[in-house]
Amino acid sequence: MKTEVVAVVSIRENPEDGTARVNLRWEGNHQISDFNLDKLGRVLDCEDEFEHGGFALVERPVNVSVGTTLPLLKEVK
Repeated sequence: MKTEVVAVVSIRENPEDGTARVNLRWEGNHQISDFNLDKLGRVLDCEDEFEHGGFALVERPVNVSVGTTLPLLKEVK
């Protein structure tokens, strides 16, 4: 079994509204909803932006840093 991951590539905090935009990239044929985003913190919204990337809008504080990886919700066979 192969475990695929999504990587945090940047975090842009917005102190005015208490949120942070966490930009994510992955390999393979996936959507952002395929990954376990719970480790980011309280996710308010998430969207795919292009074929291998998207973002999550997270309530601050964010529980990860750039370079952190998150697994798929299920392993790929």
